[in-house]
Amino acid sequence: MTAKIESNFGREIMKNIDAHWTRIENRHGGGVPDLNGIRDGVEVWLELKCIKQNSINISPLQISWNYKHFQENGKNYFLVKHIEQRIIKLYDGDKGKELKCDGFRVPCIVELRPPYNWKELKYYFFKDWSSAPMSLKSALKNPKSIS
Repeated sequence: MTAKIESNFGREIMKNIDAHWTRIENRHGGGVPDLNGIRDGVEVWLELKCIKQNSINISPLQISWNYKHFQENGKNYFLVKHIEQRIIKLYDGDKGKELKCDGFRVPCIVELRPPYNWKELKYYFFKDWSSAPMSLKSALKNPKSIS
């Protein structure tokens, strides 16, 4: 997928999720994710991918950086947008190998369909309770419903 489409996806994230975002322009590899965001002292790293089919092109350096960061309790994710289906899926940072092998079929944390609920992603990135999904808010009010 072209870099322009992923850049547009990054701009869409920055426009719709209130945080201080920095776009990482890394043309020399190293695996560092595309976006870094911080809100209320919570920092997140996002590796953005845009696809047209099931396969997701993830380099070994991206897999390694994300896995190591995740193992150190970093908040990092793969955010994958299927261009034709218009579905966005969020995956934990330790899922790089699975995504490389099994693609868009890998179970995700969150799946968004148009119109996108950006508040749901904001919640997962920054644990902003004002934007938490209603199902989670309800479950926390009634702990017996949490399985």
